[in-house]
Amino acid sequence: MRLQTSPYLTRQEEYRDDPWKMLMVCFMLNQTHHRQVDEVREHFFNKCGTAERLIDCPDAEVIAIIKPLGFYNKRVKAWKEFSYQWLELVQEYGNPIYIPAYKLIGLKGVGKYALDSWNIFQCFDYEVEPDDHVLNFYVEWARAEKERILREQHEPKPMTVYYAHYTNSREEQPNWNNLKDYVCCVMARTQGEAIEKTKRIALKREGAVHIKIAGIGFGKAEWVDEEHWLDTDESYYSVQVDAMQRRMEARRQLEAQN
Repeated sequence: MRLQTSPYLTRQEEYRDDPWKMLMVCFMLNQTHHRQVDEVREHFFNKCGTAERLIDCPDAEVIAIIKPLGFYNKRVKAWKEFSYQWLELVQEYGNPIYIPAYKLIGLKGVGKYALDSWNIFQCFDYEVEPDDHVLNFYVEWARAEKERILREQHEPKPMTVYYAHYTNSREEQPNWNNLKDYVCCVMARTQGEAIEKTKRIALKREGAVHIKIAGIGFGKAEWVDEEHWLDTDESYYSVQVDAMQRRMEARRQLEAQN
């Protein structure tokens, strides 16, 4: 499960959508304080934003950027060697997201820190036991966050379901075009469950044979009534449709002017 950005905003999180950059940041952080890395990483990626560009960039130009990190001669050589190996893996798997973690073992510069980062931020494995204290903070947060999300997914919550009735075929009686529809608010875990509950309520109305679901949204606990549809102001829909039509007409006129 991919999670939202954590309160720690780790460097790996910043670059997790570009796996090569994420690993490069891991290499930068080896034996280096994050403040020094923060000074050079964007300059480095502006110059060498892909494995190919790093390989093609003269060593002297790379060194001029990463000198504050220390060990710059060894770093350039190792990073370029890794980038060649990386491109071979990408060619093999077609897309970096399909590269399994074990394939990184043995690549130039890939140690436990980089491998843990890959498992956590690319494979979403939060059972990893990192040695790095920042990764440990992240993993603890991720486990709790994942547990919270899974728990909430199994807890019913108020959902509003908007729908229209028709008693014959949709072609014969498309009454949703006549600006008349209804709302139910029910407790449900999923949208499908909310729709099924709404159907049972809606078809209690006299003359109701079929319904068309128009939309689903969040509700409030005080709105919930699993025995009856909500009373609504019929003019509300006319007002909303008129406003939408005016906005669309204004947009058409603006596009015509441009």
